[in-house]
Amino acid sequence: MRLTRAHYLAILAAFAVYCLLACVVPPMDDELYGWCWAVTPQLSYYDHPPMTAYLIWLTTAVFGETLFAVRLPACLGSAFVFGAILCLTQPKRVAWWLLFTPMFTFGAVLITPDTPLLVFWTAYVLWLVKTHERLSAGRIPTHYWLIGGILFGCGVLGKYTMGLAVPAGFLTFALAGQSRKWIVGYVVHGIIAFTVASPILIYNIPRDFVPLQFQWNHSMGQNELSFKRFGEFMGIQMLLFGTMPLVLFPWVIVHSRKFLANPRLRVCLCMYGFPFAFFLYKAARGPLEGNWALACFVAFWPLAAVWYESVKDRRFWQIAAPASFALPWAVVAILAVHLAYPLPFVPSAADRVTRQTVKYEITKQIRDFLANQPEKLPLYVDTYQWTALLRFQGIDARQIARLDLRQIARVTRESHFTQIPEAITDSEVAWVLWEGTPPAHLTAGFAEPTRLEIFPLMIGNDIVTAFWLWRYEKIAAKR
Repeated sequence: MRLTRAHYLAILAAFAVYCLLACVVPPMDDELYGWCWAVTPQLSYYDHPPMTAYLIWLTTAVFGETLFAVRLPACLGSAFVFGAILCLTQPKRVAWWLLFTPMFTFGAVLITPDTPLLVFWTAYVLWLVKTHERLSAGRIPTHYWLIGGILFGCGVLGKYTMGLAVPAGFLTFALAGQSRKWIVGYVVHGIIAFTVASPILIYNIPRDFVPLQFQWNHSMGQNELSFKRFGEFMGIQMLLFGTMPLVLFPWVIVHSRKFLANPRLRVCLCMYGFPFAFFLYKAARGPLEGNWALACFVAFWPLAAVWYESVKDRRFWQIAAPASFALPWAVVAILAVHLAYPLPFVPSAADRVTRQTVKYEITKQIRDFLANQPEKLPLYVDTYQWTALLRFQGIDARQIARLDLRQIARVTRESHFTQIPEAITDSEVAWVLWEGTPPAHLTAGFAEPTRLEIFPLMIGNDIVTAFWLWRYEKIAAKR
């Protein structure tokens, strides 16, 4: 599993490209939402575990409050994950094809909870491989269990999806047999992992486990057969990685016996096969976000390399195998062009890429406009996305707490910001940013507002929507 000097140079070159992209790709809402967590580090957060915030806090403390510093953990993490896949994959041709997919191009610079999940899931896969090699040799050193427990616990601190490594990882040992050599150490490693991840438990206990319940309902709440949602999930996976991980899944299952004797492939079989089967099941039973399955594909490519080695001498597969990546490669190419020169055939209302760029520019316009106002007031908005974008510009933005669906149609999910309920009526004088005029029930007790400015969200020559900046003052305060 060794890498050559050329491999390390390639990984370093990829990291350099990621750093460049980190400076030019517009920030996504959830990235700056993670930055907001890092401003006030906690044991955990309402939406997610805390590792993303810890990583951002560390790099911004060293390199300053810049977009590059926020994204640096993602750049480092993506380079590590790709290097690990190279290390695990023999022969390595399939891994090189992977380098030009969305995950290892534009997606590589986005800092989300998937970043620490991928890093520690990948590190845990490497640990499992090394541990199984020592098991085959006769004995697993004690310190291996300490390292494995720390890696697993850190993965849980990154994203709850790491929990799937419990049954998948245990399965790797169960299939290896010789339980007397590993069962005690495995339990110890579990205790260490639980201890490392205990900040989540400490955070949830005084909150009656509401944050954990929110995540459980978000991911496991629905259980109704839906071919449409299954098709959407499969489509996203093909956009990300092409058809190979989907088409070869049955082949992996059918040929699973041939992988069991090899510690590296046994680990990859379990760390890909079990989680991916679970995600396929969940995708058929309810909505499943396309990024949830990212981690399990880390262990797929070594298995795909075994398949390709068996068919590479056939002319058809020499063409078909790389062609299976045509869709993700096309996505990357189109996205690269679209970021530089928005494509005219993309409908303005559906152009999420340009919309995000324009939203970020609007926050700068709002910042500059408010800087020239004679008073400094809180700015109320209705989504956590706008709250995060505006706070990154140094604005005292506050998300209005969840509202009754009978009172207002535009409602977003609860967030870390809404755990301390915010309402416009909490302030005597306030600014409000809204698409149009805020509903009357939100501003009861205020005098007629003053419209300060309109910020149109324009894509090309089309005005998709407009955000109105209002100044509200309570009637009592006005008197």
